[in-house]
Amino acid sequence: MINILNGDKESNFLVICDHASNVIPQEYNNLGLCESVLGTHIAYDIGAKEVAIGLSDILDCPLIMPDFSRLLIDPNRGTEDPTLIMKISDDRIIEGNRNISFLKDCEDKKSRIKNFYDPYHSSISKIVKRLERQNILPSIISIHSFTPELKGRKRKIEMGVLWDKDDRLAKIFLKYYENIFIGDNKPYSGRLKNDTLYKHGTRNGLPHVLIELRQDLINSKNNQKLWVDKIYKTLIDNADRIGLFKRKKYGSFVD
Repeated sequence: MINILNGDKESNFLVICDHASNVIPQEYNNLGLCESVLGTHIAYDIGAKEVAIGLSDILDCPLIMPDFSRLLIDPNRGTEDPTLIMKISDDRIIEGNRNISFLKDCEDKKSRIKNFYDPYHSSISKIVKRLERQNILPSIISIHSFTPELKGRKRKIEMGVLWDKDDRLAKIFLKYYENIFIGDNKPYSGRLKNDTLYKHGTRNGLPHVLIELRQDLINSKNNQKLWVDKIYKTLIDNADRIGLFKRKKYGSFVD
């Protein structure tokens, strides 16, 4: 259940989208949730998939996305993270996850890691290794989205730029825009041990950044295209600088 687009392209960019899908495989009976709930932000990052696809197409670069909901298992968490399989999300009990144990011998947890989590990360690793064999150093661009409100409070931030110790791409995005409310490691922190960028960026010394977009700003095809064009222009206008990046292990604030 992994979607790979432009997987054979030779590019120094690699786009990923950890929370692209709200699909729950049939055997899990929607985790006890109704379809309307699966259409909300607790199941996936609304609008992120479309932005990621548009960016992959315009950059002519590989894109890797899981085709399963983060409620089944969150690929942007370490396997020992207690939020890997959520039992409660946004005050809603996830019935199908109620009996998940975080002990290593939990068969349901091990099955989800084997069948969903591991294939996603293996797909990223394979494309990174292929590009490296072609003497291409990929910069990883991770696309996410966030809700316009949290616990009744409106969020002014329009774009979040999340990073750990490696600030090479983050600096470019943080300095590039005018008239946009940008969050520097907001509305979330990019310093999360064993998340996707930690696994494939930090550990490998690859340039990487996570872009969070507010969901009401990417709620239509036109708006999605506007943000695709903004991100694309940022990368292309700084292509010479990005092209000079070398593999460098900055480490992490969470180590």
